[in-house]
Amino acid sequence: MALFGRSRSSRPSDEELLAQDENPDTVVRPEPAAGEPGVDRPWDRAGDGPYDVSEWRELDGRLDLGALRLPTVQGMQMRLDLDQGANKVVGATLGFGASQLQIQVFAAPRTLSLWDELRPEIARGLVDAGGAAEVVDGVMGKELRARMPGRAPDGGVAFQPARFLGVDGPRWFLRAVVNGPAATDEGQLRPILAFVRQIVVKRGEEPRPPRELLDLTAPAGVLEAAAKQAQARRAAAQKQAVERAAAQAPVLQKPSAAGVVGITPGGGPDGRDQDPERGRHRTEPAPTDAPAAPTRPEFT
Repeated sequence: MALFGRSRSSRPSDEELLAQDENPDTVVRPEPAAGEPGVDRPWDRAGDGPYDVSEWRELDGRLDLGALRLPTVQGMQMRLDLDQGANKVVGATLGFGASQLQIQVFAAPRTLSLWDELRPEIARGLVDAGGAAEVVDGVMGKELRARMPGRAPDGGVAFQPARFLGVDGPRWFLRAVVNGPAATDEGQLRPILAFVRQIVVKRGEEPRPPRELLDLTAPAGVLEAAAKQAQARRAAAQKQAVERAAAQAPVLQKPSAAGVVGITPGGGPDGRDQDPERGRHRTEPAPTDAPAAPTRPEFT
């Protein structure tokens, strides 16, 4: 799969360029400079990615999530992030080994840089929460390298490294958050940055206020499968809760339930039979001379 379109050895002729100019659907991608961005030369968003859909309209094997078109990498795992209240997809979290990458895309002003506004706000929020953040120069411009506070297994505070990346595109802003070893290891970060640079954003033409999340859609069958998995997890958790409650319930040590409530098998507490309907004791009737009823009556 060609990442940057035509190579220098296969430039279109003047006639081909003229025909492309007459076709409004034709996209001529900017040709990147030689060398690796951020290493041999400065990174250029239009030439190096991530791209706007006007710059890269073909899916080329990418996964279509509506406003985001994500490349597929062997061994990569993906989880869609849902807003439970609104019941919609608000982002995607990708797994690269022990590291994770969360991607979200927002509407942005046509000219101003949203990343320049958001960096101080994110850093201030991290510091207020007890963490730390510093602005550094990364491959794709300014980054935030952070220590995010969390809870350790022993109940104490544990700090997790994170790296916040921001990319301003044509009326959109892409935010990427890296967690895990890649947040501090440049070698593990490199393939994640290559992944981010291959993302294509499809903002849409409708007017949107700045900072509004762009709509994401799940591929066919993904939401149904996720709902079934969530239902199965809830059923399993409910079953475990019932089993735990049954295991912790007190075991009766009395020989019968009657003994638990203070009723002896022979009658009331004083040995007399108790009438349960009237709530008072009664004594056996006095013996009489009347013949006893036969135990095995014979009927004719």
